[in-house]
Amino acid sequence: MSQSIETYDDAILSNLSGTLSPQAAEGILSLGFSEDQRRVMRLLAEKARAGELTEEEREQATSFERISSLLGILQSRARVALRNAGT
Repeated sequence: MSQSIETYDDAILSNLSGTLSPQAAEGILSLGFSEDQRRVMRLLAEKARAGELTEEEREQATSFERISSLLGILQSRARVALRNAGT
């Protein structure tokens, strides 16, 4: 039985239900895309709006979207952990 990537994402995120230390939370909040990666994302978004993405670019855009979504969830949990820790 094969599992989808989304199922693995859910499994990983559910394992993070424990409390993050303030140091771990701060580390997660420091993660982000480089300026070059943001430039590529902007270019891909422009091409997507124009309907000009190649299949490879579509896969790259999907990958950026998944990573961005996961990073957003992790950073949200990190902010909650810091708020609960009183920092």
